[in-house]
Order: sequence, then C-alpha cells, then structure tokens
Amino acid sequence: MTSPLTRREVVVGLALGSVGLGAGAWLRHRHQPPVIVGDTAAAAASAAGIALPPLTPLPSPIVTTDGRTLSNADIAGRVVVLNFWAPWCPPCVREMPELDRFARSEAGKDALVIGLAIDEQPAVDKFIAAHPVSFPISILGYAGLAWARRLSNDPNVALPFTAVFDRSQRLAQHKFGATNAAELTGWVRGS
Repeated sequence: MTSPLTRREVVVGLALGSVGLGAGAWLRHRHQPPVIVGDTAAAAASAAGIALPPLTPLPSPIVTTDGRTLSNADIAGRVVVLNFWAPWCPPCVREMPELDRFARSEAGKDALVIGLAIDEQPAVDKFIAAHPVSFPISILGYAGLAWARRLSNDPNVALPFTAVFDRSQRLAQHKFGATNAAELTGWVRGS
C-alpha cells in the first residue's frame, strides 16, 4: 500500500516539472534555425524543374480601399512594407498606429506601407472607418494567406505578418507578430 504524497513532495514535483519544461523550451528555442529571407519555395521548385512566378512585392496590381490601383511601377525604387493583418486580430489592431506613425515619418518617405487585409470587405471597411490610417489598404480576403505563406516560407502563417522589400524589390526582411515604427525605420535604413 502506498502512502499519500505530502504537500512538500507535491510542491517539489511541480517545481521540478516546471524547471524541466522551461529547460526544454529554452533548448528548443536555442536550436531553432535562423530566419531565412528569400524565396526558398522558388529555389526548391527550380531544383525540381517547376517554374514559379517571381517573388515581387506585388505579384499583380492591387486595388486599394480608396479605389487606387497599385502596381510594381508605382513602387519602383522604394522600400515596400507589406503588412498582412485582420480586424479580428488583436496584435494587428494594436500595431496599426505604429504602422501609421512609420508611414507618416521621415523614414516612411523612402518607403511605402501597404496594408493587406485578410478578411471580407464589410469588416475591413467598418474597421478603417473607425480607425483611419494614412497608408493604402487592400482587401485580399482569406486567400491572401497563400501570399503571406510564400513570403514567409512557413505553412503556419500567423497574423500580423510583415514583409519588407528593398529598393531592388528583393525580400529583405519578414516578421511574424507585431512590429513598431522604430523597427521598421531600422529595416528601411538598412535596405
């Protein structure tokens, strides 16, 4: 017959379990591969003899919520910041003022921020009416996640997701999670 565990044994067991989980998480994080920037999907496809369209900031012209059409000709020679977001995504909503601050800043003059909404038009229109921004927004719907997936080379795309293209229209940076004006300024100055 076994005796019930004492309070001390339970506390020690929980503490050791917590330490083990923390150490495992640290080791997993420590051995994560570095973020690879570029189009590894196209490189793999090329090696297999499959042609993918070039990875550019705008694979085709996009129409913004204010009726403008943006194409690669409109962004030539500029750093392009693509921000994939949704009105139902709390981190996306929190970062919108930072994106707007960056778009209005000195650094924003050499860069163009384009918000790419992953939702339906009524929800995006309602959000933009309540929270106007100075940068163009295009509504991609849920199909826009495929574009973000290709830019990130990760099948598990999370929002917000930001991709930065340099002046030569090459993918220079990408990030899952919220960004801020200072981080964007550093990326643009480094491009």
